[in-house]
Amino acid sequence: MTAILLMHGADEVNPIMALLVYRSVAAFAAFKMAMTGASIMVMVFLSRYRFMRVLRVDLVLYAVLIVYAWLIGYEIWMLKGSSDLPVL
Repeated sequence: MTAILLMHGADEVNPIMALLVYRSVAAFAAFKMAMTGASIMVMVFLSRYRFMRVLRVDLVLYAVLIVYAWLIGYEIWMLKGSSDLPVL
């Protein structure tokens, strides 16, 4: 969805991802999926532990799910919006 938004005029503000997306969309997609997948796998593996002895990791997983759902909704909203897309 990021690539589609970029084709419609949005800007990537994450400097690391911007380096990748403007050089190779395939490298961008592979890196993004690998980082997301690895992070989720680590959190699932550690889901019964507590982060800094305070926050349960399984609650962080739910927070990540909520943030991703919001991000997808925001990107869909941008695609349905006007041709003047805001920054990603």
